[in-house]
Amino acid sequence: HELAGYVSCLVSEGSRGSSSVVESFMKLTPAQQPVIQRSLLALERLMDVQRRLSVDETSSKCQLDLGTCDVVTAWASGCSWSEALEISGSAPGDLARTLHRALDALRQFGSLPYRATGHLPQSESFGIHPDIRRLCRSAAAAMDRYPVKDPLPFDEDEGEVIEPDEVPGEGVEDDSEEETTIEA
Repeated sequence: HELAGYVSCLVSEGSRGSSSVVESFMKLTPAQQPVIQRSLLALERLMDVQRRLSVDETSSKCQLDLGTCDVVTAWASGCSWSEALEISGSAPGDLARTLHRALDALRQFGSLPYRATGHLPQSESFGIHPDIRRLCRSAAAAMDRYPVKDPLPFDEDEGEVIEPDEVPGEGVEDDSEEETTIEA
C-alpha cells in the first residue's frame, strides 16, 4: 500500500513537524525512495519550465511533502491508531486530517475514467490506467477503517463513488413512489 504514501506527498498541506527532508526521505521504504527521487527530479524540471515561461509561482505551487508518507503508508499497511500517532508525532486531529486527505485523493483517483482509445483530442486526458485505479481502490479500502472510516460507499467493480440517490436499479421515479408511500 505504498501508493497511499505517494498520494499523501501530493495532497499534504505541509508538515508541521520538525523533520527535515532528508529525515523524511530516510523514513521511506526502499521501494519508495527511488520513486520519490524520480518524482522530485520531474518536479524540478516542471518548475524550471514554469520559470522559463514566467508562470506565476503563487498560482501554480508545485511541491511534494514527504513528511506524511511514512505514516500514511504505515496506516494503509495496517498499523494501529496508537502506532500511527507515534510515527507521525502529530495530534490526533492533525493525523485524522492527514489520513482523510490521502483517503479522499485515493478514492478520487480510483474512480477517474480510463479511455483506451487513441482517438482523443490532444486537450483530453486518457485518464488513469486501470491498474493504477485498482491500486488506488485497494489502498483506499485498506485505509478506510476506524477512526478514519469514510461513510461513503465505494463500488469496487466500477471504481466509482455511489451517491445515496444513485443506488443501482433505483431511479428517481422509485424514490418519489417511496416518499408517497411514507407520507400515506
